[in-house]
Amino acid sequence: MWTLIAKDLRVLRSSILTYALMVAAMILFFSRMEMGSAFIATWSIVLPYVFSGRICYQEEVDGGLGLLRSLPVSPGAIVASKFAGGLLLTIGGWFIGIAAGGLAHWLGWFAPQGGSSFQFISLAFPLALVLVLEGLFFLAFFTWDYRRASYVMLLPLLGFLPLAFPSFFRPVIRWVVDRISVDSWYYLMGLLLASLICYLAFGLLAAWVFTRKDVG
Repeated sequence: MWTLIAKDLRVLRSSILTYALMVAAMILFFSRMEMGSAFIATWSIVLPYVFSGRICYQEEVDGGLGLLRSLPVSPGAIVASKFAGGLLLTIGGWFIGIAAGGLAHWLGWFAPQGGSSFQFISLAFPLALVLVLEGLFFLAFFTWDYRRASYVMLLPLLGFLPLAFPSFFRPVIRWVVDRISVDSWYYLMGLLLASLICYLAFGLLAAWVFTRKDVG
């Protein structure tokens, strides 16, 4: 499995480095805006999405899944390598957001309400969200193909619903903010654990589906 992960990272190393540097630079400079925290949180979701999408896109363009199925590699190992690699890149992208935001804070360009610890806590919520969406993306990729899986990437657009229905979502947003500021570590650990369980469940389901799928 680790050989497959290394293969994905080696093929996309230049793209991964380019996107990582670009996002870090954007976070560093645009965090000076009034909505700096929201900007950092948004890119902490976008960057892992880009990483996962590139891995699956390249695999489909090169016919990688068909080649791997012709080798003495179990379908479960193929799926596990994508989920494990995606998790590593997601955590790496999250730390890029933390590092870039921390550097902006050190330079005096970004002053998150509640201090730097609040920045760490607030970015945990996007991390939990992206783990669920990323798991769903991989599941759709192994069930169908990259084109259909790419529709999952549109789901974050639902985040604009509070703008369309402010009176309905305002109590929900207020409740979330209260949970961040009160007993935040308790809710944080529970949220991250739940997202990891969902990610694992999607991985097991994807392995079950891919094992029964004919790949040309």
